[in-house]
Amino acid sequence: MFALPGSIHNPHAQGSNGLIKQGAYLVESVEDVLSQTGILSNCAINHLIEIAPGSEQQEELPFPHLLANVGNEATCVDVLAEICDQPVHEIMMQLLELELQGFVSAVPGGYVRTRRG
Repeated sequence: MFALPGSIHNPHAQGSNGLIKQGAYLVESVEDVLSQTGILSNCAINHLIEIAPGSEQQEELPFPHLLANVGNEATCVDVLAEICDQPVHEIMMQLLELELQGFVSAVPGGYVRTRRG
């Protein structure tokens, strides 16, 4: 479990600070989360698309078949796995990478597309 610390003077921070006291992992930066997620973070970092500022390169979309099946309405992971004919754990890793890159967002009921590619 991860928790963001809050001010000791803010009564709304008692929950996350209490979780940290009970052993939740203290998060101060994105690197803290990535360092604890192991292979998923390595996979996500290895697939990030780097485009130099001012570059005229056409951005290649990651996992185009998966992205083509995520729209403006929430689609659950099980449905995406069935449509893409891939195991759920593979779809989850791909969705994590797409979320880290800003292509999709997790919402109640599944995932939605956040930017066009």
